[in-house]
Amino acid sequence: MNESPPASPGQALGRFVDRRITELQRAYLDPTRSDGRAHLAQLRHAGPEAGGSPDTWLIEFEGFPEALIGRGDAPSQAERSAHLAFMLFAVHQQAKPDPMHRPGTQFGLGRAVALLQRQAANSDPLGKLPTRFAALGTASDFHEISHYARQLITQLRAVSLPLDYGTLAKQLYCLQVPSLADGVRLAWGRDFAQAPTATTDPSNPSTQKEA
Repeated sequence: MNESPPASPGQALGRFVDRRITELQRAYLDPTRSDGRAHLAQLRHAGPEAGGSPDTWLIEFEGFPEALIGRGDAPSQAERSAHLAFMLFAVHQQAKPDPMHRPGTQFGLGRAVALLQRQAANSDPLGKLPTRFAALGTASDFHEISHYARQLITQLRAVSLPLDYGTLAKQLYCLQVPSLADGVRLAWGRDFAQAPTATTDPSNPSTQKEA
């Protein structure tokens, strides 16, 4: 019997974030639970650095892959990426009745930004949305990555376009690793260029027709 190869750091991080955000989302969308809204509010106000808010310690660190935990006074690249993914999801899901975290290749960041651009074509003729997307891909430090990612998520939220946050967390991590960063940019570029054509409901893959 062949054993599955061990997960890469990015894959392990993506799986952790996917599971944790699925739990957060389920609680938030359940009208019988009050903890969901509280947890997302705590994440939105947690501050820029992983571990900076005691309110989110369990959300961020409980069950975190041991190999990805930082060993010094500063958070690891994986911890920073997970923290940012949680914060972005909390912003994205706020006041939305439908799930904004949706796993799957059709919910990658490149495709979401392409659909967003098409919806904003008349009001954004100079192409500011792709410029911001490109700025995220070429950001030189994590502060810049966080800044441009939050701008894009705020715009996705405005038109209720969902995202795969497990994949996003993996990509945020890989952007910080020089040997992996170009692979993320390549994936985003492909997804952006190959996005489905405009539809009546871009958040619903069943209504999308491939270009």
